[in-house]
Amino acid sequence: MNKKKGITCAVLAAFIYGFTPILGKLSYVEGSNSFSLTFYRSLLTLPMLFVILKTNKIPLSVTKIELKNLTVLGVLGPVLTALTLYGAYNYISVGMTTTIHYIYPVLVASACVIFFKEKLNKEKLTALILSTIGILLFFEGDFSGSILGVIIALISGITYASFIVFMDKSGINTMFPFKISFYLCIISTILLFIFGIITSKLVFSMSILGWFYTILVAIFVSVLANTLMAVAIKNAGSTITAIVGMFEPITSVILGVIFLNEILSFKNIVGCILILIAVLILTLVRDKKVENDKLISN
Repeated sequence: MNKKKGITCAVLAAFIYGFTPILGKLSYVEGSNSFSLTFYRSLLTLPMLFVILKTNKIPLSVTKIELKNLTVLGVLGPVLTALTLYGAYNYISVGMTTTIHYIYPVLVASACVIFFKEKLNKEKLTALILSTIGILLFFEGDFSGSILGVIIALISGITYASFIVFMDKSGINTMFPFKISFYLCIISTILLFIFGIITSKLVFSMSILGWFYTILVAIFVSVLANTLMAVAIKNAGSTITAIVGMFEPITSVILGVIFLNEILSFKNIVGCILILIAVLILTLVRDKKVENDKLISN
């Protein structure tokens, strides 16, 4: 494992996840919707991922166990997490949804300690507490609204936590990262297409600009971010990856100020600082361990 590499990939993935909602909002103006964006970001990247695998001479075959695990991952991540997260926006505010969804790092850490007997050292615990407080400071609204929306947002956090833990513990993260992304896209495309046809939520017509924004989201999320997540979990583990994932709202807030003229409050600034400190703690712990290992080897 290379934790420094894992943390770097987790930060990059969080950055991408953080700015793609802006592109998503732009695609909505051009005729798309949240469900269609989720579907097309999987469908449109399949040819690109296929070319990447063929160029690197990676075999497409998988074992029955790998296919079963990939199917579980596809259902938990690109399907259930996306549907519940976007679905919660229909009932409660974006700020409230985000706050509830980001319970997932706590759930990941708890699951690793309870079910897999992992030790949560003081550095990880400190980073987890700081980043969680930081996330809470991003919440600007109130807790009035639909209880159904709260439940749906909570489910999105649970499914995403399950996605991260399952990828880490099932052994799938040892597979070539782009191969994981390829199969997750296939599985989510099939399931989302069926669900979209049944619910009539799929949009087949939008402007050229709408398709352009959709393609950008597909490349950034399904090709880059999802692949970076797999590399991060493999090298840094599920708990650290989940904590560093809280870097995502920082990107959303800063780019929202730059491109959407949103207001950056004092609470947001403090929240950003706490999350950055948490990521810094995790990084410094890694560097300290490397130095100790070198001293022992010498």
